Amino acid sequence: METTHVTLDRDEAARLYRKYKEHAAYSAPIDWEIQRAYQLLAKGKLVIRALESIKSAGLNREFLPKLAIAPATAERCFMTRTRDGAVTFDVTRWGSRSAKQRTVFREEAFVFPVESFPIATWDPERRRRENASTHEAMVPIIPLHLRPKRGLANYHILWEAEWRRVVPKDPLLLRRIGRADLWLVVAAWELTEVEQAALATRVTA
Repeated sequence: METTHVTLDRDEAARLYRKYKEHAAYSAPIDWEIQRAYQLLAKGKLVIRALESIKSAGLNREFLPKLAIAPATAERCFMTRTRDGAVTFDVTRWGSRSAKQRTVFREEAFVFPVESFPIATWDPERRRRENASTHEAMVPIIPLHLRPKRGLANYHILWEAEWRRVVPKDPLLLRRIGRADLWLVVAAWELTEVEQAALATRVTA
């Protein structure tokens, strides 16, 4: 899976981290996000832009996003795509939400605005029937030895989505830095044949 990395020399990241730390008394939340990213980069950690990675990866042959993101606690991810290029990833079907829910920010929902992806090339008949399409993908499980011991809800999974009932294979476990599109890569793995077989039981659930 190709992702958009944040690249910065470790020494330069350490210098900038110290600068931000010196003036921490005057900092705002966004400054903490930047400082934390510098700190991780100075330690040689891999930091990526997950949301930008999803946009950059683009669409598959079915004109659906190649990559998906969901909370690490989720079993399924629902993706809603509209003809104007907007996409929403959520743990529940977008259409099933109440109007109030749709206007309130939800940590488990990621909304990509209009024209984030190429305009849908739906057939004329489908274009007349609907303005949006919703698809479902399975969220990969985290192997026990890589699974955080606590606070799993604070983590997310980025993976190559199969928008049908197929077991996914090669995800990344991420920890978001504040509210920014800056994500620490905590773990990367490929599901073993045994793990895929265990996850397959969810396909028919």
